[in-house]
Amino acid sequence: MRVLLSIILSLASATPGFDRPGPCTTERLRGAATTISDALATSWVGAFARLNPGSRISLIRPSGPPIGASNAGLAAFLGGRADFAFVTRDISEPDLATFRAAHDGDDPIVIPVASGAWDRFGYLDAVVIVVNANNPVRRLSYRQLDGIFSASRLRGSRPLRRWSDLGVVMWRDRPVHVVGGEAWSGEESARALTVRRCVLSVGARRGVWLPVPGSGSEAEVVDRVAADPLGIGFTGMGHVKTGVRVVPIAREDRETAYRPTPFSIAKDRYPLARTVDLLIAPKSACASELRSFAQFVVGATGQNLVVSSEFLPLPANLRAKASRQARSLK
Repeated sequence: MRVLLSIILSLASATPGFDRPGPCTTERLRGAATTISDALATSWVGAFARLNPGSRISLIRPSGPPIGASNAGLAAFLGGRADFAFVTRDISEPDLATFRAAHDGDDPIVIPVASGAWDRFGYLDAVVIVVNANNPVRRLSYRQLDGIFSASRLRGSRPLRRWSDLGVVMWRDRPVHVVGGEAWSGEESARALTVRRCVLSVGARRGVWLPVPGSGSEAEVVDRVAADPLGIGFTGMGHVKTGVRVVPIAREDRETAYRPTPFSIAKDRYPLARTVDLLIAPKSACASELRSFAQFVVGATGQNLVVSSEFLPLPANLRAKASRQARSLK
């Protein structure tokens, strides 16, 4: 009898349907999604429920934009009334403040669960630096971008205001025209958040944008740069068109610079690719079930569902990191 019981327990631990979540004080785990991530999130929740019939995970309807003020489900998560959220942009500063106020000053746990769609506008297309098609600049590093777009220059660059400062030696006296400043004045755009957090900020030090009044919005960047040989700005890969050129980017001065391609994003080589993230409140009473769900999403079955969506699966190294994060939830 003891041998039979041991075999049954062993089978149960190896079978997804027997992987029951631990104690949780809520009747049902509720989560939020954005309009863009809704179909993928629904697939994950449904597939997890089929493998785990006891699952109590559901999504708040309807989904909405990735801002708490216009998405009731995300607002519920930020305010401590929901357990998780799938987001398709970096969490904004006002939303982060709301979350901290409801969670004793803690930040949410952020687990990447899918990559953006490279050049599909609206589906987290890669952030790209664009110059005029006739601009010969070959590559740019984070330090150089910080010297162009930042007033704080936390990466140690001096102000880079001439194209000769960026390696275009034949343009010694030609100024750099930064465009798109309205994207980072006031409420930042999703891409501006990506650039500030990846490029302008270092560790816990928050980078500060260079004021560029009258330089237009992010929506105008491509047309302005196409019309100005000295222009530079950032936009999404889905906005790129004739008249501008995407500049290869490197995280460090001496590293290889990469253009955004499906391959460079799949290998996590292009620095300004974006991800769909799963946000979870720390110290959750439902950590056991959330851990099982997060492990499923970044596991083989969950990532296979990404393949059939508008997004790209996680690169191998990001998936390994996400798996470690999921396992550590407690």
